Amino acid sequence: MTLFDPWFAPVPWSDRPSTRSGLVIMTDARAAVAATLILQEMGLTVDVGAEPEYALRWLRKARYDVVVAGGAGVGVSAFASRLRDAAPRSRIVILPEPEMNPDDAVRLEVEILEPPVDVNQLVACFPG
Repeated sequence: MTLFDPWFAPVPWSDRPSTRSGLVIMTDARAAVAATLILQEMGLTVDVGAEPEYALRWLRKARYDVVVAGGAGVGVSAFASRLRDAAPRSRIVILPEPEMNPDDAVRLEVEILEPPVDVNQLVACFPG
């Protein structure tokens, strides 16, 4: 099993220790690894969803404190809406595609990081 196997299932919420949890949904593998390492450094346990549709299924079955999503087809308003529907209480941070409408982000109560996103910008989202 590798980090990016799309069938890798998250641990059910009841079996998790009392730490904060995050789900990374990135279509770029390097960006996924970078976001995962940052969230882990910030003290979160992290699941990675390399396949957005599988990740949405995970999100409906497990509870995450934070969802970080970005990349082609993921950093757009339509996918942000699906994330919010699947995780109404999670903090959702989007690395937006150019067509992402900031007004949609406000309406959906998701945060967007203005491109170009760098490591420091993502770290600043999660103060210790």
